[in-house]
Amino acid sequence: MKINLFKYLILIFIIFSCSSEADVNDSNTGGNGNSGNGGDNDNDSGGGSGGDNNDDQTNFYLSSIGSDSNSGTQDNPWQSLSKLSSKQLSPGDSIFFKKGESFYGHLVVNGSGSADKPIVFTSYGSGNQPIISGSVGIGGGGDYQEAIYILNNDNMVFDDLEIQNNRLSSRSNVDDSDSFGIYVHNTGDEVMNNFVFRNMTFKNVYAISQVDPSNQQAFNAFEVAGIRFFTDWNKSHINNVLVEDNYFTDLQRFGVHVKHSIGGNSNDNRHTNFVFKNNEFKEIGGTCILPSRVRNCLIENNIFDQPGAKTNSRMIGRGSAVWNWYSVNTIIQYNQATSIRGILDSHGIHVDHHNENTFVQYNYMEDCEGGFVEILGDNETAVYRFNISVNDGWRENPNWVNSNHTIWLSNTIGGEAGHESNNSFIYNNTVVVNRSSSPYRTAIDIRANNTRIFNNIFYSVNGSKIGGKQVRVVDDNILVTNNLFHGNVDTRFKDLDENGIYGDPSFYNEDLGGAKGFQLLASSPAINSGVPYSGNYSHPSIPVSDSEIFKNVESVPTTDFFGRSLTVNSTPNIGANNAKNGEITNYINDTPRLKHLFIKDKIEFNNIKYNYYYVVYDIIGREMMKGTINNGNDQIALNGNLKNGVYEVVLENENIILSSKFILKNNSAL
Repeated sequence: MKINLFKYLILIFIIFSCSSEADVNDSNTGGNGNSGNGGDNDNDSGGGSGGDNNDDQTNFYLSSIGSDSNSGTQDNPWQSLSKLSSKQLSPGDSIFFKKGESFYGHLVVNGSGSADKPIVFTSYGSGNQPIISGSVGIGGGGDYQEAIYILNNDNMVFDDLEIQNNRLSSRSNVDDSDSFGIYVHNTGDEVMNNFVFRNMTFKNVYAISQVDPSNQQAFNAFEVAGIRFFTDWNKSHINNVLVEDNYFTDLQRFGVHVKHSIGGNSNDNRHTNFVFKNNEFKEIGGTCILPSRVRNCLIENNIFDQPGAKTNSRMIGRGSAVWNWYSVNTIIQYNQATSIRGILDSHGIHVDHHNENTFVQYNYMEDCEGGFVEILGDNETAVYRFNISVNDGWRENPNWVNSNHTIWLSNTIGGEAGHESNNSFIYNNTVVVNRSSSPYRTAIDIRANNTRIFNNIFYSVNGSKIGGKQVRVVDDNILVTNNLFHGNVDTRFKDLDENGIYGDPSFYNEDLGGAKGFQLLASSPAINSGVPYSGNYSHPSIPVSDSEIFKNVESVPTTDFFGRSLTVNSTPNIGANNAKNGEITNYINDTPRLKHLFIKDKIEFNNIKYNYYYVVYDIIGREMMKGTINNGNDQIALNGNLKNGVYEVVLENENIILSSKFILKNNSAL
């Protein structure tokens, strides 16, 4: 069986492969209220120093029952975060926290790694992930702003740790509205490079203060996050970040917040090359991922479950799964966004202000309170294509009658009109409103320029109505054609279509739940009824050559949502499924995955179902090993003469090429 949906969802552990670039950042004059010191470092420079004698030591161990007067070895571990903060770390150092134990205080990372020898923070022993928390209570002088603070240092890997920071006690010089799990902070003129967060848990991160989500100014200023990346006013940026295989839950607002203060002397000083993949976000009080002033960002294969949650009364309770701001080249693909809540925004994935080249493609969205498409003011080339939207946009807000949208393109910023987005594309999506109870009406509001809406299925049954609240279109250059309408879709919207198709799309089984049931039977009128991808309806292309992180992303799509070819003939189907004869594809990830980032003596994989030829390369691209693996032999035993460091393994067969970085570290604790 050939790989279908995830044929192009390639494993790229972009750990240390991207070079530095220039960038810009996010308009903010306050940021954290105390930028420059990361909150409070008043108890991080002490700690016992007796018994160190570890100038040649590269592995350091911490246990809650250790002692800061110990040597820091596995047999004689340190105890406190303040002791570790006082240690000058060097490239290649590894820090191990004992599993099943908790470490309270403030870790200020003291030192940088290098591209080929990162500093590694991980765990040892057995049991649950070790917990690192800045919550020390009144007796500890008040809770810290963050659990781990990284100031102007770089080249680091965090693996297999749990990070918390539930602030209940005020601390001197720390704003009560601030709380972060890990805070990566650039206050200098040098680029900070290469950060990996893998197999981590981020949970229970709360500030002391709470915010009313309807107060826009207070909402914007409230930035509690599991991971925060921030650069001060007119300073340099952060480059090459991988956030992969992590679990985020029970967070007051953000999962990850990437932000940069705007600099008056820079044309483009954005953060660069951020990758978020294979993470799960569950019950997040606000938004899961916010890239603000980022150039080149890839967000793929994540699960966004209940953003905007209020499962904890302290949660802010408003947020789309992902939204970007002042960013360039943002690719959001192969994600699942469900059960999103909030009185404003709270669409599945939305495009905020001032972005260029945002591509929202191959995503499944369901039960998103705000709606499906949200493109706000002053965007250039925002694209929604090959997505499936199910029962999105049901919100009722008495203060905003048309608060729930199937399609919303706004031209206002800060209440000021005249900021139309240009060249927005909404095509080959399957939009379904079919819930059997509580029917609802949605709005369609478009105030933009050069909007193209084509080859979409708009399906509304069981008493609901797409466009029933309002259809308002102000775009002299809008093009609407070859959409399929079925059920209750407002005539004012249907009449915009130059070549509308009417009839039941004949879904495979819409009661199955998930994406699979929205494939087309052979009798569907959507088959071969789309407008070809040429002229005004040509695919907008992703600028994949702008960054190494896009090396396995297609510049233009060649497959539909389910991995079926778009080039079967010259006439595409309408909707997200291009099957021509009722073929049904199982929605399964067939892509192999590297089991471990840190390797001792063998490379192990998950999901090896086919035969692959492999090559192992060192950091400068020299071939070190080669051979074959298959489902009966899914491990690669490494040569004993390989030195510690960063390597790359490439798997290839007739369908796919997979490139994965790993770190060889011959140590019994790994």
